[in-house]
Amino acid sequence: MYKDIYLSFPDEATARATLYRIEGAIPADPETGIEAQDGYEVPNFDNIDIIGTIYKPTGWTIETDEGPMPEMAPIDGWHVNVRVLHNTDTSALDAYVVSPKTPMRVWAG
Repeated sequence: MYKDIYLSFPDEATARATLYRIEGAIPADPETGIEAQDGYEVPNFDNIDIIGTIYKPTGWTIETDEGPMPEMAPIDGWHVNVRVLHNTDTSALDAYVVSPKTPMRVWAG
């Protein structure tokens, strides 16, 4: 029934441009005195889970005020999960699909 898609975008701006569209934007019209309005983001998919930057252990330990902690380094990309019905057109996401062995977060149920 559902299809879960794991995505890694090069950055947040690319993710937002792909996952959302802008509606309600109004261009300025000096003749009538209308001021420009930015509009608002509307999701292109029903279920979007923005994870953002994912960190993984480097294998090193660092000392903190709370004691030793594993050193963490960011994984390249801006990470997002999307859940859609199987018949949803997801072709706009194809370039960003990844297949993590152990996803950071998954959809319940």
